[in-house]
Amino acid sequence: MRKRGAIATEVAITLPLIVFMGVSVMTLILTGWAKIITTDAAREAARHVALNLGTAQEKVEEVITDGHLKVANIKKVDVIENTNYVTVTVEYDQPTIVPGLPVIFGQSPWDDHFHLSSTSVFKKEKP
Repeated sequence: MRKRGAIATEVAITLPLIVFMGVSVMTLILTGWAKIITTDAAREAARHVALNLGTAQEKVEEVITDGHLKVANIKKVDVIENTNYVTVTVEYDQPTIVPGLPVIFGQSPWDDHFHLSSTSVFKKEKP
């Protein structure tokens, strides 16, 4: 009878830790995916502007949507143009449900999101 009680206690202690670790790993995987999509959005937007095909904002929204991320989480799209180059910076807030996880990447322990940022530079095409 004591052995069954010990096993129940061990399960009661370890199961929440295992679930927490699993959710943390999945959150980090999703954050990695969001970083890849954010980088792709910055690159595509810089190319889009360098070729005079439209605005960076519309291209970033298109790439974020195609990557199955929320457009509402786009924090900022900065475009810097000079005579030869276009620089686009995309900032995206990836939400997390794991408390304190953004601290790993140097963010506030009270944040409920990861702040992701990507920058891309393209040379302007001459007509």
